[in-house]
Amino acid sequence: MNKSLTLLCMLFAAPCFSADHKMPEFGLDVSNTGDEWIVTASGYLQATEEWNISAEIDSTGYLELGTGYGVMLGQFYTEAFVSYGRADLFDVYDAGVFTGTALGDDWMVFANSSHEWRTSSIGKSFPSLEKTEREWKNTVGASYTPIDFIRLGYSYNYDKKLTEGGHRTNHEVRITLKPKWVEPYVKYTFGEHRVSPGSTKISEENSVELGINFNF
Repeated sequence: MNKSLTLLCMLFAAPCFSADHKMPEFGLDVSNTGDEWIVTASGYLQATEEWNISAEIDSTGYLELGTGYGVMLGQFYTEAFVSYGRADLFDVYDAGVFTGTALGDDWMVFANSSHEWRTSSIGKSFPSLEKTEREWKNTVGASYTPIDFIRLGYSYNYDKKLTEGGHRTNHEVRITLKPKWVEPYVKYTFGEHRVSPGSTKISEENSVELGINFNF
């Protein structure tokens, strides 16, 4: 589940910050890039007004656990977050900050910045194979709700490759339907991007993701 868009949904649904909204949210999505298909299941819990917990696992075996602490600073919802992911050959650590604000009833803008470490798990047993890659990941985006049951989203991603140098950029366009309790969506990504958080593959092919979130 996309971190920025998860928090985006929270901000639009402002009552979720109250003590009466502690029910978990679940998501399921299928993404396709070229000839590669990945299925991801995710969960999210607003444990208290400030703290949240998230988890996801995909069909490649990648498992990620995360937590965040968020508060309202004036008109801006701001959250610091950390996560740990485990793949077959490497561990992924991420720490960052998200912020977003509503512009009237229909618009929201948001930004996300984080530092990611990808460390070879084989290096723990074989120091000569130790390898760490670092990236500075940044996202800016906007969301528009023209009518109550449709939300349109766009985000621009800029990932600075700190270890090897250079960068990659991509764009995401997302359409979400918002009937009661479920939110089906389609997301289209174009530009250079990582196929999945647990993958080493970087693709320039466009990708499509279909998913559904369950809100109880």
